Amino acid sequence: MHQVVNPRQQRPFLPHLFSLISLVTLGLAAIMPERALAQRPLGTDVSGFQPANINWTPATNGGVRFAWSKATEGTGYINPNFASQVAGATAAKVYIGAYHYARPGLHPNITGANSADSEAAYFWTTAGPYIKNGGAYLMPMLDWEDVGTSGQPATDPTVANGFTTSQMSQWVNEWCTAVSNTAYASGVIVNPVVYSGTWYSTPGTTYPGLDSSVTYHPNNMSSYPANPNPQTGAPSTTPWPSWTFWQYADTNWTGGDSDVFNGTLATLLKNFVIGGTNAPSITSNPTNLTVVPGASATFSVRATGQAPLTYRWLFNGTVIPGATSTNYTIASVQSTNAGGYVAVVSNSYASVSSSSAFLSVLLPLTNSPGAVLAPTGMVNWWPADGNPNDIFGYKNASPQAGLSYAAGKQGLAFHFDGSTGYLTTGLADIAVPWTMCFWVNRQNAPGTAAALSGNGTTELKLEQYGTARQVGFTKFGVADWTFGYTVPLNTWTHLAFVASGTQSSLYANGVLVGSLATNIPLPRAYIGAGYLASGSRVLDFMLGSLDEIVTFNRALSVSEIAAMSSAGTAGMVRAPEFTGGAVFANGQFVINLRGQTGKAFTMESSTNLATWTFFSTLSNPTGATQFPDNTANTPNKFYRARQP
Repeated sequence: MHQVVNPRQQRPFLPHLFSLISLVTLGLAAIMPERALAQRPLGTDVSGFQPANINWTPATNGGVRFAWSKATEGTGYINPNFASQVAGATAAKVYIGAYHYARPGLHPNITGANSADSEAAYFWTTAGPYIKNGGAYLMPMLDWEDVGTSGQPATDPTVANGFTTSQMSQWVNEWCTAVSNTAYASGVIVNPVVYSGTWYSTPGTTYPGLDSSVTYHPNNMSSYPANPNPQTGAPSTTPWPSWTFWQYADTNWTGGDSDVFNGTLATLLKNFVIGGTNAPSITSNPTNLTVVPGASATFSVRATGQAPLTYRWLFNGTVIPGATSTNYTIASVQSTNAGGYVAVVSNSYASVSSSSAFLSVLLPLTNSPGAVLAPTGMVNWWPADGNPNDIFGYKNASPQAGLSYAAGKQGLAFHFDGSTGYLTTGLADIAVPWTMCFWVNRQNAPGTAAALSGNGTTELKLEQYGTARQVGFTKFGVADWTFGYTVPLNTWTHLAFVASGTQSSLYANGVLVGSLATNIPLPRAYIGAGYLASGSRVLDFMLGSLDEIVTFNRALSVSEIAAMSSAGTAGMVRAPEFTGGAVFANGQFVINLRGQTGKAFTMESSTNLATWTFFSTLSNPTGATQFPDNTANTPNKFYRARQP
């Protein structure tokens, strides 16, 4: 632990002169390495329904980096606009591949005549010139959704000539193998992507579906939710265990469909651009830093790729003027520098982003005038003052992706961007009874719900799904509940959730606003978002800020919650503080002090402010206590206290 001594004003007490010194303890941030930047590259797919001269500018301005164009269908159709669409995309620096619409209903054989081989050969005659190395073209793709022999409705029992799941899967694998072998003969290595949707790829009574043998090939799964979020959403994937690409909408900038890649741009370029590219590749990401105010901090990135490489640094998503080197140094760190830093490396092929590195600033713990003592039973306290530290339970959080710091109710606050930012704590639930409090400054989240905290199976909801953004909680697969209260926008509101064992209650600004006859354990593994264990994904990102996040292992009373809310910007006592002292006739000196409730004081003394001697541990169950010293017998004696 780092310790900072804050001298207090000297006060005379006859017959001795004593100086009261409180020691403030700062916790070092234990921050885990952050995952790769969560921004997923966007794409599109087009066909003969789109013009030859697509205007790619709106697409690239919208973030489109990759595309597919339909080349052929069956053995009798060629997209007349294919060559022009590919040329236009490559001119706009959009990586593009060719796709084939399969017609197994017309060509039911696996090999030989009238087969998957026939369609693969037909595809190659048109798409072959665009399946080559050079850094411009994507892997080819098979569009797998044939609904009949001659356009019959989906319920027609003759779909695909009565193929079984195994036969359908063999057809897919044969087409992909034939295309791969033809490419290999010309010195090109490809593994075609398979496009489908679970409505067609899942075995059932309507369609035969596919089996796991096709999962050797990456997928592009079609699924159109009502309000898709390509940065956080995900499709169903049967029979694949996960998804590689997702077609999340059927309209976009080009007039074609909307796609997204499940990874970073660097991963897309490495794994799906044929022959690789000369695009930049990050070889060493910047790392998290923790410093005290006034210290220097340097972030570094290293990359390879075709020269010249250029560099930009972003702070909380905004370009830093003049930061154009492999290193970025802040000479004298202040609290305003806390947040996420990303390096963007560019050349003529592409721009790729590093993972986010977070700067945490260890500000000294101080008490504001009017600060109140915390209630008993505290477990965690994340003040959000420029770092993710838990100053009570020492369970420091780890910031992820789009998390930053903003002006808070008291000092700074965590700000969540509504799409990628959140905190992880690794903490298990707190069993009922419990209380969790926040200062919340809410903005309308872009998703259908927004979580304050979650654990994989339950969430505390700032904005409950299917409601007018009401506060509630969720048990995945069981039910959603609401308290009938909506947090106002763009203003600080104190929320307290209380689970008593008989009911759950919600207090807003110290006033009860709703109760439910249901309890859940307190989820605290994720803050600012939730996590769905069954889908292995983070979801329900909140948009707005949280400040002074506190948990308790008991149900607080109405008066305790009201006191915390009424304290407002003064907040709770967080640092050891001497509040007075007196000398008694027997020579005993008594010091009054207060600090974090429930945390003992370590008392030390000195006669010269250079050498300190431990002489007592003082319990502090209520936050304020007295320390008697009946050994005070020197003209000058100094005291300091620290927690723990």
